[in-house]
Amino acid sequence: MSFSPPQGITFHREDGIAITELCALLRRVAVFLQGLQLSTPALRLYHDWWEHDGLHFERRVITFHDLFAMVETPRAIFEATPDDHDVFVGIAPEDARWYLRFRAEWDGHDQGIVGEFAITVPSELATGFRTEVGSEHRLVEEGAESYYKRVMV
Repeated sequence: MSFSPPQGITFHREDGIAITELCALLRRVAVFLQGLQLSTPALRLYHDWWEHDGLHFERRVITFHDLFAMVETPRAIFEATPDDHDVFVGIAPEDARWYLRFRAEWDGHDQGIVGEFAITVPSELATGFRTEVGSEHRLVEEGAESYYKRVMV
């Protein structure tokens, strides 16, 4: 079964973000997402090639424990990121209610590691996300449809 982006509100950064800031942001996002669950459901890990060539591949089932390990340190984020240009790590619950995508790479001058991230949540969760996570970070909000139309090749 192919994966389609969820509807709702997408929060992201307009520009690259320092890996240390990305790490703090992703840890906070993971806490928020885990708090949405009534139990510990399985998550799906994807290699998100939407910005690279428009493809999307499911890799395996993971848990929140695995997600926390992936975002625990800047190095973990960098190592979790696929090597191909503009390929993101994608994470979604089995019902695809929300979708988190992120990547880390060397900056254009090979001086430091920077990252990108976006999360799409259902509209009814946007206020909670904005309050709990967005208030601490400079995030841009846009409708999921316009965000994915812009980033998908």
